[in-house]
Amino acid sequence: MTPSKKIMILVVDDDPSMVELLEHCLTSQAYQVVTAVDGLEGVKAALEAKPDLLILDLLMPGMHGFDVCERLRKEPALRDMKILISSGKGYAVDIKAAKRLGADDYIVKPYDIGRLLAKVEGLVGKS
Repeated sequence: MTPSKKIMILVVDDDPSMVELLEHCLTSQAYQVVTAVDGLEGVKAALEAKPDLLILDLLMPGMHGFDVCERLRKEPALRDMKILISSGKGYAVDIKAAKRLGADDYIVKPYDIGRLLAKVEGLVGKS
């Protein structure tokens, strides 16, 4: 049996404690994690790493998460990448906008890590 490919997740958030928490939780579940601290760095990291999943904050310096989502959805090399928006903004209008721009799912901060991991597994499975 061939070993399964390690699933790569890109976390883009301007809150260092959130990045650290997600990196710890995801690596403990055997996911490979790459991080970026703002939208522009996130676009660059996604184009270079070609992750399986992007966990994306909305309110960041440099480039809003909606713009990141829209930009990356236009990249043929990333057409299979899943996008999970992770934001403190839980308004229906934001959730609808995220879906319209190509997000696969949305989770409102603060959230239970178990709920986040269930969403991650639902989008990309286990490594």
